[in-house]
Amino acid sequence: MTAGSTPDRLWDPVLVQRQARQLSELAATILTRQDGAVRAPDCVEMVNRVLRSRFAPEHVGALVQQIGEASLHLSHPRYVAQQVAAPIPLAALVETVVAALNNSLSVWEMSPAGTAIDRDLMRAFKRLFGYPAKADGTTVPGGAFANLTAMLAARASLAPASWKRGGGKIAVLAGSQAHYTVSRAAGIMGLGSNAVFQIPLDELHRTDTRQTPAVFRAARNAGFRKFMLVGTCGSTPTGSCDDLKSLADVARQEGAWLHVDAAHGGGMAYSRRYRFRLKGIESADSITFDPHKMLFMPLTASTVLFRQGRHLRTCLEQHAPYLFSSAPRKLPDIGQSTIACSQRLDALKTWLTWKAYSDDLWDELTTHVCDVAQTAYDYCARSPMLEPLHKPQLNILCFRLRHSTRSAGASDRLHWRIKETLNGSGKAYISSTVLDGRRVFRIVIMNPRTRDTDVIQVMEEIEKIAAGFITKRRSADRG
Repeated sequence: MTAGSTPDRLWDPVLVQRQARQLSELAATILTRQDGAVRAPDCVEMVNRVLRSRFAPEHVGALVQQIGEASLHLSHPRYVAQQVAAPIPLAALVETVVAALNNSLSVWEMSPAGTAIDRDLMRAFKRLFGYPAKADGTTVPGGAFANLTAMLAARASLAPASWKRGGGKIAVLAGSQAHYTVSRAAGIMGLGSNAVFQIPLDELHRTDTRQTPAVFRAARNAGFRKFMLVGTCGSTPTGSCDDLKSLADVARQEGAWLHVDAAHGGGMAYSRRYRFRLKGIESADSITFDPHKMLFMPLTASTVLFRQGRHLRTCLEQHAPYLFSSAPRKLPDIGQSTIACSQRLDALKTWLTWKAYSDDLWDELTTHVCDVAQTAYDYCARSPMLEPLHKPQLNILCFRLRHSTRSAGASDRLHWRIKETLNGSGKAYISSTVLDGRRVFRIVIMNPRTRDTDVIQVMEEIEKIAAGFITKRRSADRG
């Protein structure tokens, strides 16, 4: 290569420092933003302008700024839509260092410092959930990978020959609000989606343990003799938390593997006020936990933990001498216990935040967002126009119009139009779901800087938009 060639320009220290300043300053602005539109009303036009853009390497910051302006702003206090967090700034900013190091945790010799940090974080999480010293865990890209890993380990335990021979006739029993990745994992593993048996919900939208005997009987009548029982703490639609202690009792009685999907609710273990929601989780054979939800980490940061660490170490172990060492080491080659081969140092942001601020930070933040959800519930309960559909167990609330339209279909369309109108205005951002067969509003408080006043403003905007639509409908009916 000659002087001034493309590689020389890419690594030119002056250019790299300039790009670093531009991008870090932009990131800081995004992370601390609290005003303006949650999503620009003209975001589609803005995106189209970005797609037509041309820029020089030294001006990359200007283009990325346009991308930011056309994006959804999760750090805005009136973003209350989905289970994706407004990230803690320190955790987001260190991601550039993770990318710059680009160490792969799959092999210890490729990431000696990263492997040690990952193991230290797993030790902390084992203590958090009351697991014994012989427990083990690993970082994975997301809750879908965590659920799949846990179910693979369950299959390896219940049907040891299945890894080599395939098959394994195992039923998966889960509440009807269990995450869709449970059924997807059953399909990926070759168990078949027909092997998934839904357990009805109780009046609190939790898995109804009173009905588990009947569902186990149905699975046995279908020819199954081995079982995984899945509990949920922080279901996606309503944030409901199963009675994990009762599910653990059922699992013991039935000889079932108990997996708890606490991807959303696991962070409550840090909350002195709400950690009771996780009572019984220490009895689970495996746990899914996503710090990129209630620990407010940027995507991705997920973990899967096993009460008996050997289940993790044996369910995916492979012979690959070009990567993994057979010589004993104090720290493992993590790639032998993860689905991913290219394992990013996702543990660093969570570990660094924990070291810098201690557990007390997450106690404060997780408790706060749940308290704000309670404020939204209280507002709906008093509102002549809005009706809460459940009392929030965590930071999620579903609600609807008290007096809607004449038909279910018209009501569903009205709720959707109100949601779309609000989101398109840029004043707030909410989501919706279907609950008991009807379209409803849904809010998820995922920004620790969202205050009671913010969520009240969101509710007031919904009421205002709804009143406008209802007035128009009445005028049309009279006309």
